[in-house]
Amino acid sequence: MQYLLLHGDKPEQERFGYKFAKFAKKAIERGAQMTGNEVRETREMAQSFFRVLEHKLNLNEREDPPTEEEVKEAIEQLKDVGRFSLFATVSILPGGGVSLIGLELLARRFGIRDFTLVPSSFRG
Repeated sequence: MQYLLLHGDKPEQERFGYKFAKFAKKAIERGAQMTGNEVRETREMAQSFFRVLEHKLNLNEREDPPTEEEVKEAIEQLKDVGRFSLFATVSILPGGGVSLIGLELLARRFGIRDFTLVPSSFRG
């Protein structure tokens, strides 16, 4: 059977091979395009985040560097960006809320105390 597929001795196998190759090529091209889009979007998000950070810390209007607490708050906000994207994605899936709670409980059971997937604005 493998010999027939490799050498295309049968017309239906040739058609199948051609269709598969065409499908695979389109899938790879689409994946590459989506990866490029994701890189561009991530770059834009990072630029937006740093503009907001610059505004929040008044970096253009001050001589002294941000305090350690201001930097910690900014880093926590950056973590929230990732948490929110995961939180929103999982929340729309059936059983997503239960999954989030389960993952946090599992992390605590293994001794990871500060693990959370819930953005700070959603915590009580």
